[in-house]
Amino acid sequence: MGAPSVVVTTYDSPRTLRLVLLALARQTLKPAVVAVADDGSGPDTAAMLRQAALAMPFPIVHVWQPDDGFRLARSRNNAWRELPEGRVAMLDQDIIPHAGWLEAHAAPGKGRVGLGAAMDLPESAVVEITEDAVTFGRFESILAPGEMGRLRKLRRKCVLQAFLRAVGLAHRAKPKLRGCNFSADLSDLRAVNGCDEEFVGWGQEDDDLGMRLYMAGARPAILVDSALASHLWHPSRATGRWKDGPNVRRFQRRDIAARCERGMDGARPDVKVFRYPSGQP
Repeated sequence: MGAPSVVVTTYDSPRTLRLVLLALARQTLKPAVVAVADDGSGPDTAAMLRQAALAMPFPIVHVWQPDDGFRLARSRNNAWRELPEGRVAMLDQDIIPHAGWLEAHAAPGKGRVGLGAAMDLPESAVVEITEDAVTFGRFESILAPGEMGRLRKLRRKCVLQAFLRAVGLAHRAKPKLRGCNFSADLSDLRAVNGCDEEFVGWGQEDDDLGMRLYMAGARPAILVDSALASHLWHPSRATGRWKDGPNVRRFQRRDIAARCERGMDGARPDVKVFRYPSGQP
């Protein structure tokens, strides 16, 4: 079986996106291809990707849609449509994977959803996360206080929820799929028609995807303590209470089918795709 593909979601943050690419270049298992799911970035992102591809040990596919608000679900679907068959692992532009991240996500097979998480970097470390710090792996030892303990606690929680799911007692969306760090087989994503594009704005599109994958028969693979990745600090995008989010009502509806109606299928004349071959032999 070949190496997984990787999708990185982005919006107007070429500096942090470049850090993610540098981290992917040092993986113990190199990606088959890296697709950048772009939710409408300006020309600086495209210019960075053209330049970065010259030094990367994998091809890059830049999949861009016009900026029309926060459409993360649709941008992920756009990227998945451009990938070869096989496993695909997901990152966001502010999630820097550790060296063994992709190898961990390659282990689960078809029908398994790889569930990772992210370790927070302290706000004070933002200036320390330079290109050299990523290229040489120094960032892996920088953590916010208490993060390893939180990660161990989260793993125990996910393992318990996976057991409850196996015996039919789990909440319909647990253990939680975190969109910033997960993996699945592309055929499993196609079976549920990818992300539900009715989710517009921040939040719940990943919970919904995990729930529908479980409904379709996928089983969780807990990779919280093996698919390690660090989250770059930034001001939170969430405002107010979770229950007041724009997508909560849709996520909590009862009439849910495993395959969403507005997903990966259908024509996309507004999407542009740019392919850059690997700059390394």
